[in-house]
Order: sequence, then C-alpha cells, then structure tokens
Amino acid sequence: MKAMEAVDLIRQVHFRPGWTIEASVVLPDLPFVTVTAYVETVNSDRENALHGYPEQITIAPDGILDARAYDTEDELYGALLSWLIVLETHECREFFRVGPQMDAPFHPHRPDGVRRWDALI
Repeated sequence: MKAMEAVDLIRQVHFRPGWTIEASVVLPDLPFVTVTAYVETVNSDRENALHGYPEQITIAPDGILDARAYDTEDELYGALLSWLIVLETHECREFFRVGPQMDAPFHPHRPDGVRRWDALI
C-alpha cells in the first residue's frame, strides 16, 4: 500500500468518544505514516487519583506505520486497532488503583509495575 492511501484510510477511522485519530505522511516519497491518537482524559497521577481525578488533559501518543506492510484495508485497520489496544492497555494499567492509597501495582512507568505486569502475561 502507498503511504497516502494509508493516510486516507486512517483518516476515515472513528473510535471512542474523546478520541481523535490523525495520520500524515512522514516524508514525501517514503512509505512511512505517522499516526496520532488525541485522547481526552484525566491525569492518572496518584495525587490526582487521590482527589477524584479533577485534572482534565489531552494525551497524544503516536506511532509510525510502514504502509508497505499492508496489502488490504483490513490489514491496515487491524494493525491500527492492535496499536489502539496497546494504548488502551497502557492507560488501563495507569488507572488500575488499589486501596485507599491508590496504589497502581501494574503502572507502566514504574519498573516494579512493569515487572509485575510482565510476570502475568
């Protein structure tokens, strides 16, 4: 698939409310596409959790796809959905809190959280 074709297909994708997915060609004449998911959410920091998550934020994780890897729309959309599932799992691990201290046993930004999660999967 050509990069601009992949961009056009990705730009047609709708996901959860509060999510906007954008795509662009990295450089003309190259097969790479940047995909960004703008996600309206709340700050998942522990201090924020202890106060009921009052701070609204927008996160913008992004990734690069090689358009040549996809021959069909389904292959491209499957790869995009797999990437979104990874993002969702990451966020779930940040927001999963335990007890009154709002501990996050599987937090993806802490080595102990990564180790605990990796031991499960």
